[in-house]
Amino acid sequence: MRVSRLSSGIKYFILFAAALFFITPFIYTLFNSFKSEEEIFQVPQSFFPNNIIFDNYIKIFTEGFSNYFVNSAIITIVGVILITVLSALAGYAFARLPFKGQDILLVALLMTITLPLAIFLIPMYLMENRLGILNTNLGLILPNVAVGLPFAIFIMRATFLSIPKEIEESAAIDGCGVFQTWWRVMLPMAKNGLIIIIIHGFYNIWGEYTLAKTLATDQASMPLTVGLTLFKGEVWAFGTLAAVIVLSMLPPIIIFIIFQKQMVEGISQGSIKG
Repeated sequence: MRVSRLSSGIKYFILFAAALFFITPFIYTLFNSFKSEEEIFQVPQSFFPNNIIFDNYIKIFTEGFSNYFVNSAIITIVGVILITVLSALAGYAFARLPFKGQDILLVALLMTITLPLAIFLIPMYLMENRLGILNTNLGLILPNVAVGLPFAIFIMRATFLSIPKEIEESAAIDGCGVFQTWWRVMLPMAKNGLIIIIIHGFYNIWGEYTLAKTLATDQASMPLTVGLTLFKGEVWAFGTLAAVIVLSMLPPIIIFIIFQKQMVEGISQGSIKG
């Protein structure tokens, strides 16, 4: 019994230390966002703010930050919706609607996950330049959807495969067609898979930098990840930069806190039939 308690205590201590190690930089940045420049550069610097101020947050919303935030929100929300809908349709087709060349197409689709993103940058740039969608939200939404879709299809295929065929057969007996079966029966039962691709898509698109840096060269069209690199030098002080970082980190953290249980269940379900 003592050995078991000691082992559990060591495990909890290690987990606590790891959590503290990863959360400390965020807490430090959060506190700095409520400090003045004088307090930030004070020696020795206090970890907690002596006087809480909101000037840094007011400054970023009055001097151009909101534009980057809106761009990121539009690109992320529309991109996640497209990835969710398209992967749910394609995943169901690969899992339940056999067609000629299905295995070859699935392998080719999943192999794109292993290819480095850098080899697509020049073709994407030239294509978007010819189509006239450079420096637009659409010009960032479409590449992000194309990059995130293969993984999402794999997850949804595994999710639909884990659902017993008897349920689908019962729906067919009741007179449901293919689309009705997918929409009314299969999709509600694939909730865990949908949650995981929503979270995965949100994280990837919200924090994406390479595509945004290549395809959004105009400052007005930049998302948050690229615009954040402009918040430096003499104009943007360290306190303001800390406030920008905090606001950029909050959406992914909130999404994870809300859906962490469903995310773990979705990963477990996908690993069984993947």
